[in-house]
Amino acid sequence: MSCDLTDPAILEAYNEIVSGTPTNWLILGYHDTRDKISLYSKGSGGLEELKANLKEEVLYGFVRIEDRFALLAYVSEQVSGLRRARALVHGKAVGALFKSSHVQINSSSLAELTEDKVRARLGLVDGPLTPEPLGSPEIPSSPAPVPAPRPTTPISPATPSAVQEVSSPVRAASPGMSTPRTERQLEIEAAERKAREEMERQKQSEIAKRQRETQEREAREQELQAQKQASELERRRKEESDRIAREAMKKQLIEMERLRGSGLSGYITIQSSGSPYWRRRFYVMRGQIVAFYRDENDRQPVSEMRLGGRVTNIEDASLDCLIPNSFRVDLYMGESHLFFSDTSKDKEFAIAGFMKCNESA
Repeated sequence: MSCDLTDPAILEAYNEIVSGTPTNWLILGYHDTRDKISLYSKGSGGLEELKANLKEEVLYGFVRIEDRFALLAYVSEQVSGLRRARALVHGKAVGALFKSSHVQINSSSLAELTEDKVRARLGLVDGPLTPEPLGSPEIPSSPAPVPAPRPTTPISPATPSAVQEVSSPVRAASPGMSTPRTERQLEIEAAERKAREEMERQKQSEIAKRQRETQEREAREQELQAQKQASELERRRKEESDRIAREAMKKQLIEMERLRGSGLSGYITIQSSGSPYWRRRFYVMRGQIVAFYRDENDRQPVSEMRLGGRVTNIEDASLDCLIPNSFRVDLYMGESHLFFSDTSKDKEFAIAGFMKCNESA
């Protein structure tokens, strides 16, 4: 049930009052918030002007009378019990901020905030008392009311105990006896107890909420970790499967070239390093060289690519260029070429051919 007293205008007005400037009172309030307290008003007209600015809500006042300071907590009768209990707690926070106050006065009625009562609470009097002359008779300031005589009942001499009972004065209440609590005090205590129970309930609810959020977060993290592990396992499985298949194709190509004297050939589309254009070419792979022709009937190649240990990486490029059956061949010195084949089988054979030419060094 903490409150926010960070409004800079509060300390500014407080310092004006305690430093002896004409400003001698201020009022703090909530401005329709729950816990944020701000400066409502201030002035130099003393307690009466402060009272004229009080409203029917929870307000805190600070006033200077002569060289003394009083902190006022005004809680209207129209305020609910829960807000009244909160005001008691927040009043302590305001009192901790206004350290120069000599007394804190809690009030629910403007009639309780008279100049005489506040000055009395501050220990102030208008002037010194005039000492009475020694031996002079005491003269009351106003005639005291004379109580009406009570009828007496004749007492028999034979009943001394009755005489003693009647003549004995009424016994005063012992100082140690507790004064019965008023209905308002009981209401405030009930409101404070209800507020504490509500705070404890909210605290337990917040703890349970944080525990649920932690459990849900851990469950999501575990699920994501499991998915990541499954994806990584699937990726490795596929890479191993592709590697085995390409190794088999590479051996097949080597054997084909050994027996027939001709290497792998077919159509492929290439985007050379540094070029924005795609060109469809007929390629022939022999030894360490990949020769590119405009079509299969050309006798002279348009260009050649010498591999033989120059390939640093071959990988799928479908996500990079958004073309099916595409792959990228990286050469040393940062040179890269993009390719795509007509079918996935043609793509795998082409990759196996590049691997064979690279290892023929």
